[in-house]
Amino acid sequence: FGLALIWSGPQTLAAQEPEEPKQQGIAYVSWWFDQYESSGSDQSLAKLEDTGAEWISILATWYQDVVTSTDIYSHTEKTPTDAGVIHAIQTAHDLGLKVMLKPHLDLFADYAHWRGQIGEQFTEEAEWDAWFESYQAFINHYAQLAADNDVEQFCIGTELDGTAVEELRWREVISGVQAIYEGPLVYAANHTYTNTVMFWDALDYIGIDAYYSLATTTTATLDDFKAGWVAPIAFLEELAEEWNKDILFTEIGYRSIDGAGMAPWAYEGNPPLDLQEQADLYQAVFETVYQEPWFAGIFWWSWDTNPMQGGPCDRDYTPLDKPAEIILREYFGGAPK
Repeated sequence: FGLALIWSGPQTLAAQEPEEPKQQGIAYVSWWFDQYESSGSDQSLAKLEDTGAEWISILATWYQDVVTSTDIYSHTEKTPTDAGVIHAIQTAHDLGLKVMLKPHLDLFADYAHWRGQIGEQFTEEAEWDAWFESYQAFINHYAQLAADNDVEQFCIGTELDGTAVEELRWREVISGVQAIYEGPLVYAANHTYTNTVMFWDALDYIGIDAYYSLATTTTATLDDFKAGWVAPIAFLEELAEEWNKDILFTEIGYRSIDGAGMAPWAYEGNPPLDLQEQADLYQAVFETVYQEPWFAGIFWWSWDTNPMQGGPCDRDYTPLDKPAEIILREYFGGAPK
C-alpha cells in the first residue's frame, strides 16, 4: 500500500490552465425608452443567439445637453427604462447569453460636437468636479443594476476622449463602481486614442471601439482590408504588452455600403448598397486580429431590437440576413443560415 502511494505511474507535467475563450459578442442596441421590453425584442434576441454568439452588450444611453454641460440625465423618451434593460438581461440569460452592460453618454442638443469632445472646453476645476459627480451617479446607477441582475461584465465609459486626461478622477469613478459591482470591468476607448488612457491597470481589459480605416478606395478587396489591419495590429500588440492586459473590441462594425472600409465610423449618408464589402470586412477581422493571442474578444456593432431590421436592401450596420451573417456564423460556430 505504501509503495502504491509512492509510485503512481509515469509522471507528467502539470497541465496548463486553458486559455479563456474569446468573447463572441454582438452589441444589442436601442435608443428609445420602451423597445427592450417588446415581444419583437425577444424575437430579435433569439435570432441573435442563433448566430452562435455567446455574449451581447446592452446599450443604455443618458444625455447632457451640450458639450460644456455638467449635468447628465436620463431622457424619458429615449433612455431605456430600467425595467426594459432588466428584461433584456433576463431574456439574454434565459437564452444562454452572457451580458456586458455598456452605458453610453451622448449630447442631446449639440450637433456640432460629440461625446469625445466633452471636457475639452472645461477651464475650471468646478466644472470637472460637477461633471464627474454627475457621471459617477450615472455610472453607479448601472453598476448597481448590473450587480443586482448577475451581469457578467461592465463597461465604465465609452469614447470619452476629452475626459481621459483626468486620470485620478477616472480612478475614483472605477473605485466607486468596484464598491458596487464585483465583476470584470472595461473602458471603451475610441480607436483614434494614442496612449491617453492611463488607468488600464485598474481594469480587467483594454477596450477599443475599433473603427479603423482599412482602405482608401471603394474598390478595396478582402486582401486590401487584411493589409489594412497590419498597422493597427502592431499598435494594439504593443499596447497589450505595455499594460499586460488583453484587448477587447468593445465595438467594431461596418455598414453594408460601398466604401464601408474607408470610414467605418460614418453612420450617416446614403452611399450605394454593397453587401459583399461588409462581408469582406467581417472576414478580414476574423482572419487577422481575431487570431492574435492577446485578443480577448469582440462585440459586433450592431443588432437592433426590431427582428426585421436588416436584409438585402439594408445599408445599416446590422449583419442580419446579409452575407456578413454567413461569415459571422462560420466563425462564431452558429448553424448555417
